[in-house]
Amino acid sequence: MRNKFLIISLAMSGIAFSQTTHVDKTCDGITSKGTNCKIKVNKEITNLCHWHHPDSLNVNRCSGISKSTKMQCKLKTKDESGKCHHHRK
Repeated sequence: MRNKFLIISLAMSGIAFSQTTHVDKTCDGITSKGTNCKIKVNKEITNLCHWHHPDSLNVNRCSGISKSTKMQCKLKTKDESGKCHHHRK
C-alpha cells in the first residue's frame, strides 16, 4: 500500500512539473525612463503587462502641478479627486 502511494505521488508531481506556460516574452511597453519594460507576459494573450495595458486598471494621471518644474505630476492615481498622495490635502 505504501509503495502504491509513493508511485502515485511521484507520477502526479511529474505531471504537475511538466505543464508549461507561455511566459517567455517581455512586455512591449516603454518605461518612464525610456527603457523597455522587463515584466514577463503570456505571449498568447497580450503583449503588454498590467502596468502598460490600457484596459487593465482604472487609473488616471495626477492633475497636480510640480512646484519645482511647473509641469504636471507624472504619478498615477485612483482617487476621485484626480490627485496623487503628494498633491492631496
